[in-house]
Amino acid sequence: MKIVIVGAGAMGCLFAALLRRAGFDVGLLEKNTAAREAILRKGIRLENSSGGYVADGIAVTHDAATIGHADYILFFVKAFDTEQAAASAGPCAGSGTVIVTLQNGIGNVELLSERFPAHCVLAGTTAHGSTLLEPGRVRHAGCGDTAVGSLRAQERSCAEQLCNVFEKAGINARVFDDVFAVLWSKLVVNCGINPLAAILDINNGCILDLEPVRSSMHAAVREVVSVAAAKGISMSPDEQVVRVEQVCRATQANICSMLQDIRAGRRTEIDYMNGAVIREARALDLSVPVNSLLAGLVRSKERLTREASKAID
Repeated sequence: MKIVIVGAGAMGCLFAALLRRAGFDVGLLEKNTAAREAILRKGIRLENSSGGYVADGIAVTHDAATIGHADYILFFVKAFDTEQAAASAGPCAGSGTVIVTLQNGIGNVELLSERFPAHCVLAGTTAHGSTLLEPGRVRHAGCGDTAVGSLRAQERSCAEQLCNVFEKAGINARVFDDVFAVLWSKLVVNCGINPLAAILDINNGCILDLEPVRSSMHAAVREVVSVAAAKGISMSPDEQVVRVEQVCRATQANICSMLQDIRAGRRTEIDYMNGAVIREARALDLSVPVNSLLAGLVRSKERLTREASKAID
């Protein structure tokens, strides 16, 4: 079985290492030269509480044609890179290839369904925490469930088979029939944790240690739930607040993806997280002031970080 991972960031490297350790044939499609060279030289170094290990034997390339057709293509790129990544990964998609997005934000599964209309396209979320320490080296900072589902009910078996693959790699996975509920449930987590951690430069666990920050997280979560409810996706606000706190505890040492991006001077996915909630709320004539404030602050911090980097250069 051949599995292609698109994107050698924190989550892409984590899943590639776990799947490779389980004996699967793993290919990694990555556009960044430094990341490719690091993995080719040293493999993927995964650090965890028990010490960690090195996953080698992973084919790393920027040319999907050299990998060939895969059984699964898993997308882990940033949401704003999905369209370009889908085009790059096209040569890996054979007639029976299953396309999978475990990315942050909403809109990725729709884009991939348009790009690969004849394929089984699955969408999901994962509660694993992973921090990219340097190219090809990640810290597995927290474990959690991975949920997957299909847009089409008749393709449930594709999701079940993928979950079996994940389970063999030690990745706890479940199938959900309502994939959009799953995606919005993850969006709740992202909108509650990522912007606050990025703005304050703190790990996930610190959100619960600082009462004003914790209260802001609660407010942001409740706004996202209200927008989801208006779209017909029912979630309990109280239960979602509790769940986001549980994720903070389970990944307390994790440096979330948005903070990793801010520290590295990269573009964040704020437009596909809180920004997406703002767009959905506007279309429904709803107000989401906390999410609007957080999105504005993250965009401001992005700009200030870029300006500071230019000044140093």
